[in-house]
Amino acid sequence: MFTKNPVGADGGPAQRRDGAVRPARVLAVACLGYGMVVLDTTVVNVAIPAMQTSLHADLAMMQVVVDAYVIVLASLVLAGATAVARFGAVPVYRVGVGVFGAASLLCGVAPNGPVLVAMRVVQGFGAILLMPATLVMLTKAYPGPDARARAMAVWATVAGSPVAFGPILGGALVGAVGWRSIFLINVPVVLGALWMSARFMPPDDGIRREPQDLIGQALAAVFLGGATLALVKGHEMGWGRPVWAAVAVVCVALAAFVVRQKTYAYPMLPADLLRSRGFSGFVGVGLLLFAGYYGLVFVVSLYLQQVRGYGPVAAGLSFLPAALPITFTPLLAGRVNARLGALRVLLIALSLSVLGAGLLMVFGSSGPVGMSVGLFVVGLGFGLATVPQITLVMATAPTHRTAIASGVLTAGRQSGASLGVALLGGLQSGGTILMPACAALLIYLLMLLTGAAAGRRSTARQPG
Repeated sequence: MFTKNPVGADGGPAQRRDGAVRPARVLAVACLGYGMVVLDTTVVNVAIPAMQTSLHADLAMMQVVVDAYVIVLASLVLAGATAVARFGAVPVYRVGVGVFGAASLLCGVAPNGPVLVAMRVVQGFGAILLMPATLVMLTKAYPGPDARARAMAVWATVAGSPVAFGPILGGALVGAVGWRSIFLINVPVVLGALWMSARFMPPDDGIRREPQDLIGQALAAVFLGGATLALVKGHEMGWGRPVWAAVAVVCVALAAFVVRQKTYAYPMLPADLLRSRGFSGFVGVGLLLFAGYYGLVFVVSLYLQQVRGYGPVAAGLSFLPAALPITFTPLLAGRVNARLGALRVLLIALSLSVLGAGLLMVFGSSGPVGMSVGLFVVGLGFGLATVPQITLVMATAPTHRTAIASGVLTAGRQSGASLGVALLGGLQSGGTILMPACAALLIYLLMLLTGAAAGRRSTARQPG
């Protein structure tokens, strides 16, 4: 895609005279699709009590409503990345948007919990197609490093806004219209994304026709799904035989997956990608970053409504201290990267996340002020880490592995979101968030160590 276009003076591809290729429009289409997908990973949390009451479901079912979406994203996004490489980013993007929109409509009319879970799974299938496609579209539309860094900062800002304001928007929609509106609002966005992609996006070129590793995808799905299920049921039922049986299945699936990747001619995770120094570590940073944040969002949403007695709108507005820095710091990070280097900015951001979790652990249950301060610092670390983490992952990946690298990047983040909800969701007790915040602190400390180790291993030239 876009490789036949000359490079302009600004480092991005020059526009064709017929106007078919305009990087700014590619950026707009990518941001619209990705932002919609990210929104659905956060907006649901505030609606959980309303959905639970309306559908007569228990908390475990509500956790499945959240996890069903992110498990599909985490376990199958590599298949989506392979589809992008095989069929092209633009066609796969369009199919993904269409599937996501249809599933959103069906979620909005779901009569019970099981149907809602099933449609959330279908939403996930749409998301696994469009998410890696957006990053590939941007990588090819902005081949110059400086122009790409600026585009990534805009993309991260737009994509981060739903992460930040999802709870606020969800609370407002639930309070004013009802919980079904959080899904139905996707329908006009989908129509707009399809219209823009049909009008502004050119056809792909340079497509590779490699077969997909379907067996590897199945093993990855068993591994991640089993791990999340074991965490959820371990806290709910106790660590008895059923849970340990699930753990055994997870271990077998992981071992089989490793063997498959070493022996199959076209593995999901190519060896040259995994051998790239620092790549796996920077992906791990994204996993842990999302695990801590999404786990805290889930726990704090329930705590504010079920313990503090907040309504959905008030609970959503309580995330405003985290929302503002998550929205605006990616643009700051894009500029600071050029001066300090992506690695240094990332380590500063990770340190802020550690500090924020510590503040939540000490002051989060004391009142609104303590909660707000902790959420602000957590949000500041999250927003500042987004651009350098993406930059470092893509910089350490081989240039011919762009599609699969974007899939691994997304898979790591969504795996973290799923595991974070499962892990922290079972720790709240005694009317405080002490234990979940403590767990988040440990996750963030591990994240900081992982980022420092990846930085030492990386031989990639830092952007800027």
